[in-house]
Amino acid sequence: MQNNLFCDPALERHFTGHVGNITQLRFSPEGTQIATSSMDSTVILWNLKQAARCIRFASHSAPVYGVSWSPKGNFIASCSHDRTVKIWEPKVRGVSGEFLAHSKPVRSVDFDPTGQMVLTASDDKSVKLWRVSRRQFISSFAQQTNWVRSAKFSPNGKLIATVSDDKSLRIYEVATGECVRIFTEERASARQVAWHPWGNMVAVALGCNRIKVFDVLNSQLLQLYVVHSAPVNDLAFHPSGNFLLSGSDDKTIRILDLLEGRPIYTLTGHTDAVNAVAFTQDGKRFATAGNDRQLFIWQSNLHTYDASQFEEKSQSTSCCDSSSTSKISFGGNSNDMSIRLDPRESVAYQTLDEDFQVVLDVSMESESSSAHCCSCAAQLDEIVDQLSQMDARLSRLERFHLT
Repeated sequence: MQNNLFCDPALERHFTGHVGNITQLRFSPEGTQIATSSMDSTVILWNLKQAARCIRFASHSAPVYGVSWSPKGNFIASCSHDRTVKIWEPKVRGVSGEFLAHSKPVRSVDFDPTGQMVLTASDDKSVKLWRVSRRQFISSFAQQTNWVRSAKFSPNGKLIATVSDDKSLRIYEVATGECVRIFTEERASARQVAWHPWGNMVAVALGCNRIKVFDVLNSQLLQLYVVHSAPVNDLAFHPSGNFLLSGSDDKTIRILDLLEGRPIYTLTGHTDAVNAVAFTQDGKRFATAGNDRQLFIWQSNLHTYDASQFEEKSQSTSCCDSSSTSKISFGGNSNDMSIRLDPRESVAYQTLDEDFQVVLDVSMESESSSAHCCSCAAQLDEIVDQLSQMDARLSRLERFHLT
């Protein structure tokens, strides 16, 4: 009978390469590349189809806190403690541009669904909206009274969600700049925010070990989960909207079934805090990374999940989670019967992708000529302004090789 049950997530690949804590990760739109940011002041671009190498972009002068892919996958934005945002092509020979976005460290950067705007959040207590072409400032959202940890566009690009160390979650309208919703937390501030694929809900990862899911339209708390034993650092919705992935200082990753209101998996394997989690756009894979400097790629197998079989499978699995932490969901069962998986005995874990430890270092700017950087940025503006002619214009920029 057990052979007919749904498939568990499985570790697929295991990489190392950063020399500092990994702060964030994002899959490219097609899911064949991953960008990771790190406290080592670099961004590494991992090509999952070419196991021969990865590329380290070393242009920031301080820790890099966030990365974001443009919707077409032709550009990456990265933000740093050095107060800058850099926008660059994800390849060795490509163009790059930068702008000084804030007066203090930039914690978050996010492309809008059109790829024409980016959103930045900073320790200067503000969130700013920029037009990618010409790096033009558009507007500011500055009602927060403390550091802003994260700011994200809604799926349709009409709303913005921000979380701040002032213990608030704020929802702004992009068109008017008006704050239309505000949720406050008494216990601790949020560390990350994520939009549900439908655009009507947001989830926040809280420093008090909790995860909350809010209904934005009706201004109400829908679900509260206490499934981690330490602060929650990141979370991501599955593209179906039925599952939520989270990573925590407790070194674990959790997968929640939002329809049933319960945790279904507890994934171990990381040896330090998990700072970053993300799904591919098709939901077939997810990735996790953190302070142990390891990057795990997992097969999610969530397309096979059957809630009606969960109890039978959890009871028949010898490695059932025995954690004393519990989940609280309105109207749900408080018992945590999640299936605990440890990949450290798997072939994928033990077979470290050694090729990915050979990193090609690329600086995105000329160290000797600021004019080169300005000229390169001007070409970037032209490219972004005329996205329909991208391929043609990129062929003219080969003279701006990275050094």
